[in-house]
Amino acid sequence: MNFWFWTWCFFLILKCMKSEDRNFRVIVDQVNITNLDRDVYEKFDCEVYHVNNRTYMTSSHTFTRTVDEISVHAALDFYKLNSKQKMKLYDVEFDGCYILEHANKNRLFNMYVKNLKKHSNVKFQCPFKAHVNYEVKNMSMDEQDFPSFVPLGNFRSLIEYIINRKLRARITASGKIIPYATDPFKILT
Repeated sequence: MNFWFWTWCFFLILKCMKSEDRNFRVIVDQVNITNLDRDVYEKFDCEVYHVNNRTYMTSSHTFTRTVDEISVHAALDFYKLNSKQKMKLYDVEFDGCYILEHANKNRLFNMYVKNLKKHSNVKFQCPFKAHVNYEVKNMSMDEQDFPSFVPLGNFRSLIEYIINRKLRARITASGKIIPYATDPFKILT
């Protein structure tokens, strides 16, 4: 009897934790693409827009030639609210083809790849074919994928795509984590 009681309590606690609404929103203010190598990319652009206190991104890339392998350098810096001190959450290099095909231990990368697959028009996998439009539409971050507590503040993300040991594109994104108003009539700025 005691076993079933504790099993039931544990189940209820997990259910409550899973369904708990997050009290924050992840807002991306801007995305910039620089160092774009036209020998590799025929087209590469990204648009960020906001609807109902949520950020959505649409991006499109077309390669000029087949790309068999791609290395990625990714970094994420975070600044707590009212602080100038930078916290480096990660700064890593990895095989981009591998990460698209296999699960990764890093929760943020898994979240990103899951969203990428959910919102893309074709399967993102190596080799990337020439003259195919790899498009992601209306991608957003689901706060339910994050831990229940995330501090408020600003972030800056860097993603660099390296092909044949040469930088081919750099994407920087900046944004903030803001409190989420549970009052639907309260407008966040």
